[in-house]
Amino acid sequence: MAWAAEDVGREVFLGFSAVSIGLFYGLAALAIATFLGGFFLRARKYGRGRKVGRVTLRSILSGLEKVATQRTVAKGDPYVGVAHFLVFWGFVVLLIGTTIIAIDEDVIRVILGKPEWQFWKGTFYVVYALAMDLFGIGFVVGVLMLAFRRRRRPARLDYRRVDLGEGDYDRSGYSLDDKVFLGLLLFLGVSGFLLEGFRIAAVDFPPFEKVSVAGWLVGTITAGWGPVANDWARLATWWVHGLAALGFVAYIPYSKAMHIVDDVVALMVTDEDSAKALPPVADPTRPGYVSLDSFAWVELLEMDACTKCGRCHEVCPARASGAPLSPRDLILDLREYADATADIPLWYGTGAEPAHRDATEVAGGVIGTDTLWACTTCMACMAVCPVGIEHVPTIVQLRRRLVDLGDVEPGLQKAFQALGRGGNSFGKSAKQRPRWTKGLDFEITDVRAEPVEYLWFVGDYASFDPRAAEVTQTVARLLHDAGVSFGIGYESERNAGNDVRRAGEEGLFELLRDHNLEWLREAQFSRIVTTDPHSLNTLRHEYPLDVEVIHYTQLLDALVTSGALRLGRLEGKATYHDPCYLGRYVEEFDAPRNLIRATGLELVEMGRCRENSFCCGAGGGRIWMDDTGLEERPAENRIREAVALGDDVRFFVVACPKDMVMYSDAVKTTGYEDRLEVVDIAQLLERARATVGAAVG
Repeated sequence: MAWAAEDVGREVFLGFSAVSIGLFYGLAALAIATFLGGFFLRARKYGRGRKVGRVTLRSILSGLEKVATQRTVAKGDPYVGVAHFLVFWGFVVLLIGTTIIAIDEDVIRVILGKPEWQFWKGTFYVVYALAMDLFGIGFVVGVLMLAFRRRRRPARLDYRRVDLGEGDYDRSGYSLDDKVFLGLLLFLGVSGFLLEGFRIAAVDFPPFEKVSVAGWLVGTITAGWGPVANDWARLATWWVHGLAALGFVAYIPYSKAMHIVDDVVALMVTDEDSAKALPPVADPTRPGYVSLDSFAWVELLEMDACTKCGRCHEVCPARASGAPLSPRDLILDLREYADATADIPLWYGTGAEPAHRDATEVAGGVIGTDTLWACTTCMACMAVCPVGIEHVPTIVQLRRRLVDLGDVEPGLQKAFQALGRGGNSFGKSAKQRPRWTKGLDFEITDVRAEPVEYLWFVGDYASFDPRAAEVTQTVARLLHDAGVSFGIGYESERNAGNDVRRAGEEGLFELLRDHNLEWLREAQFSRIVTTDPHSLNTLRHEYPLDVEVIHYTQLLDALVTSGALRLGRLEGKATYHDPCYLGRYVEEFDAPRNLIRATGLELVEMGRCRENSFCCGAGGGRIWMDDTGLEERPAENRIREAVALGDDVRFFVVACPKDMVMYSDAVKTTGYEDRLEVVDIAQLLERARATVGAAVG
């Protein structure tokens, strides 16, 4: 085979003097030393964080799969996913190719002195050259796609802050670094092909170099210059390309390019369930994050992994409502604070805010109090983050510190006090919790006295709010009619503590949890069903219960499917709002939709649905806080989205007591009360059952 001949290959330092080669190696050593120095500063910063056991074989394999497929980048944005896939694999293959040259030339030939062992020739060289060109072309195409996108500049790539005025900050450094990073990648890719083309033309087009498709094309274009001119162009381009490559190596730890390393590690150590099951307080005497040392090393690394893509900024309901919170800005502010205290120099400066070096508190200092209380803990930011940043647990840790300092929003403090006294945020006596059962024509079993199949954990809003209590009665009638064995805990039930915990009051959460666990362990039941998705999350993920916990829509779906609940047909169109704690937290999307379709209604989806659903604004304790300062409440924003579906969509369907409250108010304040009816899924089922009775009569 002709291509396996010993003369198939090329000389690395073709035409270079010993002085030129020595100069290159000296510059390479300087670049590597600069890189290692910056990398050491980063590693030292991460080393300041708390040690947490996140690295497992499963997490490593999961992270590597995400990196290899780039599916977290492609999620929700296929264009960026394709572009990033091309750039990533092009970069990886080009890096491997450069490493192969270094092993063959520097290690085997120079260090070991074994030229007979060199393998960068013959068939290997041909395969190598073809792979390098094909992946190199993909690399350049991907970079050009990203550059074109930035020329159009999607709104989420706008670095304007939501908490400061235009003249109060400067983020030009971030924008400059973005351009330099992208420009360097494009320059390295294009100059590499030019260098290859000049070389091929200068050595008179060796036949085996046809596999270097891009270089061969460039050489064909410049062939008219003649071998001498092409060789001069090759030498000049070699140095320009080489210096740019060495500069890029040195640039990495002091720039956005550091995410190349951090993103891989972040995806391997990310805990996707960290918001569902929050970590306990590490030090009860100092709850929450007091200083940089309070953060886990994973969180410090995740801050550097942030690419400022703006996806979290775009989906945040607080940001959309005019609140002073952007998950992106929160992470960037924490990163700047960490960099400043770790003495990490960035080539473009801080990029945004003052260094925060003198801040005495992270919570309320580096990150403003209003910013932290604005979060609804909806987890939309974490769901869209391509690099696995865990915004919600970090915010909760900072809230814990605010609670410890007594810096609590008045409405929230009032709710805490009521919860501490009576176990509910309404300030009612525990004896009033089962009052909603008085409107039923049958008695509900007391699980403390009699065994049942399903223990129904009703929840606060489903028990005390008049609008939600109507739905609760409807659910009770449906379960009773279907012959389900169920019961409730009556006055023993307390708030499950999900929102209490996410508002930062860990001690109160533990008090509520321990009380509930005491009576739950004495009750006799097989499974738990709950009306409230917030209670569902904390019972399933944060209570030490060895029992299945389901949402009432899951139970109703099973009853309809089995025929235990017979339904007639309703007419019209409906849209459905996915509750954050049923969707993103528990990942139940289908049961509610199955039930809506079972009633005969046509389901029309809003643009933001399923995992990308928009929050009602109630989570994380926000339902207890003042929202009069918002430009537009999240629930009002959502109602307008539903109305935009068309006049024939008459039902806005919910599956959460808090949603019933929030959207019942929002449909009034937006003036669409006569246009759109907010209705719970259980109410739709009861209406559909009524049509069965009418048909029989």
